[in-house]
Amino acid sequence: MQRSPVLEHLQLLLDEYRSLDEGEVATYIPELGQADPSSFGISVVTTDGHVYAVGDTDLEFTIQSISKPFVFGMALEDCGRDAVLERVGVEPSGNPFNAIVVDDRNRPFNPMVNSGAIVSTGLIDPGFAKTRMHRITSTFGRYAGRDLALDEKVYRSESATGDRNRSIAWLMRSFGAIDGDVDAIVDDYFRQCSLLVNCRDLATMAATLANRGVNPVTGAHALDARYVENVLSVMSTCGMYDYAGEWVYTVGLPAKSGVAGGVIAVLPGQLGIGVFSPRLDERGNSARGIRVCQRLAHDFDLHPLRFQPEVRAVVRRSYHAGETRSNRVRTPAQYELLADRCRSVVVFELQGDLFFSSAERLYRTVTEELTDSTHVIFDCRRVGGIDDAAVSVLRALGEELEDRGVPLLLTDLAPDHKLVPLATEVFADTDGALEWCEEAMLAFAGLDDGDTDTLLPLAEQELFEGMSPDELAAIDAVAEAVKVEAGQVVFAEGDESDAVYFLLAGRVRVRLRIGNGRERRLATLGPGVAFGEMAFLDESRRSADIVAETDTVVARLPIADFRRLAILHPGITERFSVNMVRNLTGRLRRANEQVRRLAE
Repeated sequence: MQRSPVLEHLQLLLDEYRSLDEGEVATYIPELGQADPSSFGISVVTTDGHVYAVGDTDLEFTIQSISKPFVFGMALEDCGRDAVLERVGVEPSGNPFNAIVVDDRNRPFNPMVNSGAIVSTGLIDPGFAKTRMHRITSTFGRYAGRDLALDEKVYRSESATGDRNRSIAWLMRSFGAIDGDVDAIVDDYFRQCSLLVNCRDLATMAATLANRGVNPVTGAHALDARYVENVLSVMSTCGMYDYAGEWVYTVGLPAKSGVAGGVIAVLPGQLGIGVFSPRLDERGNSARGIRVCQRLAHDFDLHPLRFQPEVRAVVRRSYHAGETRSNRVRTPAQYELLADRCRSVVVFELQGDLFFSSAERLYRTVTEELTDSTHVIFDCRRVGGIDDAAVSVLRALGEELEDRGVPLLLTDLAPDHKLVPLATEVFADTDGALEWCEEAMLAFAGLDDGDTDTLLPLAEQELFEGMSPDELAAIDAVAEAVKVEAGQVVFAEGDESDAVYFLLAGRVRVRLRIGNGRERRLATLGPGVAFGEMAFLDESRRSADIVAETDTVVARLPIADFRRLAILHPGITERFSVNMVRNLTGRLRRANEQVRRLAE
């Protein structure tokens, strides 16, 4: 099974808090007292629809007061902000959820206490649905991604013991906050609280709010995006009742609890959390649920008042090295092998800030690509900040890659960047990382360039292909073998073009100076490759520097000697020209193909 650092952390929290036995199962609604106090589940759903779940996440329980923010959203859609605000306030009450209190305008303090929730239920327009309750259940189904059933036993238990809520409703009627049949509205309130959900449903519903009202798993629209911010605002200030202030201080996520033991929490733009554990603290909130959310907010830096950019696609694009290669010029045999094997090298261009949600998404994106991958490269040019939660997730990714024997190569990072310790190698740019991968593949196949102790014969030079032994001997007689030390300039930009060079051993770099002491590598050449060959055509000044990257041996063939030689051996010029045109057009085609593929 594929490893997941998020799932591992959720399992750790589940194991750690399973032994927590604080609180009691709710009994004021008798049927709720039948719940198993040991039940415990945690689920997280991301805004791109990935679901994490550990523990009793498929065990059903009634939604209870967690229904309130969703019903409030429906009331906003049906009546508009101003009309709802005329009847329900949005201020924290500082009182228990079932307190019979109103503000100075005779309104319920907010829609998260029972009085405000009952008023919100009464504001729902059935529309084309058969009844108000039918509309509620269908909307909740879009949030959860499945049809939700009614727990008849809990409903009857709530109805039988719900006189306080009936009293609240009639009081609201007397203040003008409720119109219509009070008993029918209260009955629908009991029913909405008695809908069956599981922990995974709660996380999906929370993620739907995080995703601007669109279910990230099914794509169903559950709430007009205009009203999501209003729902989340009230959840932030009032969702945890008289614990709301401390909750915002320690956790910060818009949240809502229910007396059956459920808790939801929302990180806008990123994820939704659902926790289920029936033991309630003295305020009526799930004791384990509170602890889990506190830990998740702390461990993954989820507090929304700690700046978190919107999660956009952390991977700007990805491609395989078969679609682009390094600037290292190869022999035809090397190109042929790399064309076959480089598709196993995958490059991810990263962008934006790395924090928990973006790192989690990156982890999944990379591990899903690993089936046939032998090397992974992160192009970090566009990466902004990174926090400790992201480092933790990506450390797990590095360990996953290491376990699979896949090197992780990073580019464009400062030496002190937090990601550097996670890498197999770090390079100045993607070109260097691609070359490293190519060299590893060629070495494994026995097609690497070798060392300076072994000189490549002239017969194996790409521009001498097809020449006869007599022609090669004639060239060898006039070519001069030259040793060049690493770092030495073979020729510089602007020098006279008086010779063609053939690499026999080592490597040279084609360097373009671009001002202010900066330079850019245009290509790296190895044995079997010629450079300076354009002098054969026009003898113009050199257009770039050639610098030895290693101790190098070249064969220098002066243009004047070459032309005299061609008079005695006319076939040399013909074959040399054909080979040079073939190589130049081949490089141009490869460059065009890379541009075409990267533009797709």
